[in-house]
Amino acid sequence: MSKRKENILVLLPDSAQKYLSKVFDDKWMRENGFLDEPDVLGTVSQLLRSRKERPTVTAKLGASVRDVIGLMRDNGISQVPVVRPNGRLAGIIAEVDLLNHLVKSEGGLDSPVDDLVESDYATVTPATRIHLLRNIFNDAKIVVVEERDEIAGVITKIDLIEYIAERRGTVV
Repeated sequence: MSKRKENILVLLPDSAQKYLSKVFDDKWMRENGFLDEPDVLGTVSQLLRSRKERPTVTAKLGASVRDVIGLMRDNGISQVPVVRPNGRLAGIIAEVDLLNHLVKSEGGLDSPVDDLVESDYATVTPATRIHLLRNIFNDAKIVVVEERDEIAGVITKIDLIEYIAERRGTVV
């Protein structure tokens, strides 16, 4: 047995009503960087819900250049996500990719698009905050929204512009 004296410290918490009241004040917490500012623009899921109901258009690996051109023309889109046979995202094809392919005469209209698939896109989830998309678009042509490894939607720069303009009360 040790003859050394030992102390025991006991903490008895109280309600913190008097001296910790600032910690419970959201305004004080925000001003001091302990809470995020509320995001008035919302989330990607809100942006997707605000648009007219439309299916997400995708192309499949192995599709012909002709088919992808038709898909883009018929749907009025300038870029399209390309999916693998299992439905997972392989990349995107943009109009410029098709144009370069045809101008360089590297292949005909019936050649597969597989070599044209590029990675100039970003993926987000429906919970991603809208204010983050501005910076994402600095580095990507298109934003693909994925939920549980499936494509839940696509957001272009004009989609983001229209959404923000509507939220600010500007009619576009």
